[in-house]
Amino acid sequence: MKFVLDATFSPKLAEALKALSEDDAEFEYAPALFGAAADDSTIFQGVRTREAFLITLDTKMTKRPQQRAAMLGAGIGVFVFTGRSLPQRTFREIAATVLAVTDGIVSKARETERPFIWGISDQRKFDRLDE
Repeated sequence: MKFVLDATFSPKLAEALKALSEDDAEFEYAPALFGAAADDSTIFQGVRTREAFLITLDTKMTKRPQQRAAMLGAGIGVFVFTGRSLPQRTFREIAATVLAVTDGIVSKARETERPFIWGISDQRKFDRLDE
């Protein structure tokens, strides 16, 4: 399975996760794949074409009706970290949190038919946001 981290994540984290990729989970970085200036529509279509899943820290994306509709309309699976404190944490704290839920992300991606949006809380709990 392929997972694409968007530009809300540090390129260092994307590189680290790419280095930790295994047979069941390959991680890539949206700016490296689609360009640093790529808009959401380009990213959504690129994720779909790659048959990948999008991972983001942008909780606002799931609350904006137009972006939400665009994600679901593109037919992709999205994982969004919904915790309020995560974006203010240090790089290592964010990296540790993302790594800690990676198995859950892989499991949800395997079990859930696309399109979907899964939220991941500060307590590392998964909540379905598109139903």
